[in-house]
Amino acid sequence: MEEELETKLLEVHSESYGTNLFGESVDTPNAEEDEVIGPKVRGDFNIFSFTDAIGLRKKRDAWILYRKALSTGVSAEELFYKVFWQVKIMLLAGKTKSPTEAGMKPFPYNKARGFLKNFKSGELEALSFSLVSGYHQVRRGEGETETLLEKMLLSL
Repeated sequence: MEEELETKLLEVHSESYGTNLFGESVDTPNAEEDEVIGPKVRGDFNIFSFTDAIGLRKKRDAWILYRKALSTGVSAEELFYKVFWQVKIMLLAGKTKSPTEAGMKPFPYNKARGFLKNFKSGELEALSFSLVSGYHQVRRGEGETETLLEKMLLSL
């Protein structure tokens, strides 16, 4: 049953790929250069370079990678969740003594611990608070995720 559904979805996608709503032909990205993931097209963007720039507190690099991610089709919401994840694991790594205590794998835990030296005491908590409060403001219609993230990155 699931295989039939997947097959039908792939057929519909392949028939409609390259056409607009009116059936007119449109330019499509080169499949050899870009990877097609659902309806989005993503180039060679590495999300971890973006989260590393935040952990290293390199605002210029983080902002450039943020703009590159948006231009390659990554949504601002997806980037928001990655930023929040990075801040969360840094906070968790700062409050625990080992990866097992934190419930994390050793590599991301040690990386997050290394990023802690780039933030003063209380700065990560303030950053986390601003992300959560900004998220709720966006959900209430009092702003946009893209603007929220851009302001946060430029305030690193």
